[in-house]
Amino acid sequence: MRLIAATWVPVWHDAPDLWLDRYRAALAEVKADHDTLVIFPEYAAMEAAFYGDAPLDAQGWMRRGADHFARYCDGIRALVAETGATILSGSGFASSGSRVVNRALFCAPEGETFVEKHMPTPYERALNMAAGHPGPVIDTRFGKIAVLICYDSEFPHLARRYVEAGAEILLVPSCTDTEQGASRVEIGCRARALEGQVLVAMAPLVGEVTQCEVIDVNLGQARVFCAPDVGAPDDGILAQGPRNAPGFAILDGLERRTRCRAQRDACQCPRPLARERDPSL
Repeated sequence: MRLIAATWVPVWHDAPDLWLDRYRAALAEVKADHDTLVIFPEYAAMEAAFYGDAPLDAQGWMRRGADHFARYCDGIRALVAETGATILSGSGFASSGSRVVNRALFCAPEGETFVEKHMPTPYERALNMAAGHPGPVIDTRFGKIAVLICYDSEFPHLARRYVEAGAEILLVPSCTDTEQGASRVEIGCRARALEGQVLVAMAPLVGEVTQCEVIDVNLGQARVFCAPDVGAPDDGILAQGPRNAPGFAILDGLERRTRCRAQRDACQCPRPLARERDPSL
């Protein structure tokens, strides 16, 4: 089984729905199939609205993004049906009654659910974005999964609730416009992996979209983290893609990672300390 986190560059199109061809080509490139879990970044859903002449301010982009979100989700469902892969879609503006939230679709051949950003950033709150509803722990063939959208990863109590409910994998789609912001999300992901002894996959938006002020500049690097410990990489990085450029972080053998944690939890064995591994002590 594979976990694939995309570092995704949104682009402007000449006509509606051409974004779907890009996604289809990306999934073909990584040979996505029934044993593949793919994560797209925060605000990647906005690409479905990137066509034609749209000189809008931030509020206008919220409305346009929300108007295109359902169609974007239909495209993701079509890709899941075509490939058999499980996909966490890019998030985007979505209407929730009279409110607008930051929402993504988790879609698998077995079913789907929506997930929402719990903690809007100060910028999003200035746009009157509402806080989303807590999402579920999703029981999948890859393990038990929960989603923290970008800023959510910086708040330990949100991840802790999911881990205590059995989550083994945390997915973190992100969108940041400074290196400092990208670093905060990365540090949050590393910390959540260490605290919860879980896998954490970060999928950022990158590149520039000068026509859309909401995501005009984007920086980051797709990575998959674990707690640096016995049998793990020294730095806790299991996979990584290019920095500030399109690509993928690809983790093969995902089932081995989640199985190890399940066995550890079952015996309630603590992680061995370095001195416990040293036969001379």
